[in-house]
Parts: sequence; structure tokens; C-alpha cells
Amino acid sequence: MKKTLLTLACLLCAWAAAAQDAVTFEFDGGISGPLKQKMEQQISRLLTAINTAESSGSDGINYGGVQFEASETASQTIGMLWNHVHFRTQDDDIYEPCLTRRQGSRIVGYQVRNIYMDMVPIDSTYQESKVQEFVIDLDAQGRISDVNIAMNKLQYQALLSEGKTVAELDRRSEILHHCEQFANAYRKMDLQFMQDIFSDDALIITGRVPQRQQSTVGMRRNPETGARLPQKSNATYTVRTKAEYLSELTRIFNNQRRLRGGYINVEFSDFKVVRHPTRPNFYGVTTKQRWSSKGYQDEGIVFLVWDFTNEESPKIQVRTWQMMSTPEREIFTLNSIDFDE
Repeated sequence: MKKTLLTLACLLCAWAAAAQDAVTFEFDGGISGPLKQKMEQQISRLLTAINTAESSGSDGINYGGVQFEASETASQTIGMLWNHVHFRTQDDDIYEPCLTRRQGSRIVGYQVRNIYMDMVPIDSTYQESKVQEFVIDLDAQGRISDVNIAMNKLQYQALLSEGKTVAELDRRSEILHHCEQFANAYRKMDLQFMQDIFSDDALIITGRVPQRQQSTVGMRRNPETGARLPQKSNATYTVRTKAEYLSELTRIFNNQRRLRGGYINVEFSDFKVVRHPTRPNFYGVTTKQRWSSKGYQDEGIVFLVWDFTNEESPKIQVRTWQMMSTPEREIFTLNSIDFDE
């Protein structure tokens, strides 16, 4: 009898734990029909699997029943992030609209935003926000295709609201989608994505800020009072070809993989998107970049030129980095680039 009661108690505990981890996701508009039900089921299963892994402290996630797009980019992305920090949903009932991703008149996929996660560090290397917004992408067949940490919700909505037409709105949505993927590629140290996203003749300017001991990074002392003041720090700028930049990224990625607790976190914020006045498929994106990795941190202004001539495979033609203290008149813009050379 005692054994039976003990078994029943264990089953009840297991059921309670499973119920606590379960997530129900439903679309709040934007799509209907069988595909809607399929995607709701896939998203619910994915978020439940993540919560279950976090509750059990598992090193991996059991994706049983989740349908991923053929390349399984989403599971790889989650796995790279999971190695650095665990996370779980803030809510167990989630209602969000379905966003449709289009290229011209063709639907290429769907997207769900505003999935808020509590980040649960597994060691002291995680120094980022303890709450992050995630975005889930699905392909046209309703399979999970990617998962990224999203940009600020209000900023995202503001940037989309600047689109004057439906076509412009779709293009801005794709630009922001690719910027989120770009940041995520650094996080998961995805060299193939970098190979694919940069044009073969891309102009790339990198920068590096001299690092000091953590207690004095970016600070100097007032000689009279001893109070800390902002440090005047000279960045080193380097013009690189695509091959040189990828070689340097390979070295950085490999170094982080060799370090215990090595990681890379890149966050973009304060976006500004401008369309070229005479080249309608070219867009300039200015953003603040925060780079954080084991042994190195900096903040700077990144300028990207996205070329959407081939909508199936947009390319970065220009990527520059400048210090935050750069005077506004000296910050790169579309007017700084001679596209006729």
C-alpha cells in the first residue's frame, strides 16, 4: 500500500511539473484555417520543450513532435544559445498575431514576435538582460525555420510605421528580419551565414577598442578628486576585404570556442533605415552595436548597406564600425558611399 501511494505521489509530482512547463500558444489574428492550427501546435510544442529542459536543468532540449524546416537552423540556433544561458517563457498562455513575410506577392513564411523569456544563467559569463524578447520564424509550410532574440518592440513598430506603401512595409520587415538574423549569426558563431550574407566585393571597416582591467574599463580618474571620468580611448580602424573579415571572424570564433564559458553576444539597437534615392533596392541601416564576449566588450555605431536586388538572397555591400563618440557629421551614411565605382 505504501509503495502504491509513493508511486502515485511521484506520478502526481511529475504531472504537476509537466503542467507547469506546458505552454499553449494561439494566434490572435493574421491567419486562419488548417495552417494556423498546425503552426499553433508547433510553437506550443517548441516552447513547452524549452520550459521542460529548463525545469530539469538539462544540457539539451528534447524536440519530440516539433517540425523544423529542413536545414534545422532553429534547433541549431537554440542549441548555441542554450550552451551559454538557459531560458523559459514568462507566460504559459500566449496570444500573438501572425505576421506574414512576403517577397513581392509571394508568401515566404510567417513570424511571431513578443515571446518574452526569463533568462536563467548557467554561470557567471552571462551579463546581458535577464528578460529577452524572442521571435519565431516559420516557413510557408508552417515548420519552425528560425528563432532569434528580437530587437526592441517599440522600435520595431516605429521602423515599420515609416513604410509609406505595402511594398515598402514588406521590405522594411525583411530588412529588420535580416538584421536580427545577422546579430544572431554572431551569437551562434555561424561562419556560413556570414559567407552567404556579405557580397563578394563588400566594403568592410572594423574597429577595436583597447581593453583595460575590468575595474577601470572605459574610465580615467580626475587628478584632483580621484573620481572616475570617461576614458578617452582610441579605436583602431581597419579596412578589410570579405575574405580578410571572414578569416578574422574565424579566429575570433575559434578562440571563444576554446575558452571555458566562451561566448559572443551582439545586440543592435537605435535603428535608422533609409532608402537610397536613386537605387530603390539599396537601403542604409545605422544602428548601435553592443559587442560582448569573454575577454572583450565594446559599443559602436554600425552602418550597413543592404542590397535587395535579389530578394531571394539579399547581400550586405557595406559594413562599417565607428566609435560611439564619432561626431554625427562623420558617421557613415548612404551619401558617404560612391556606388558608381
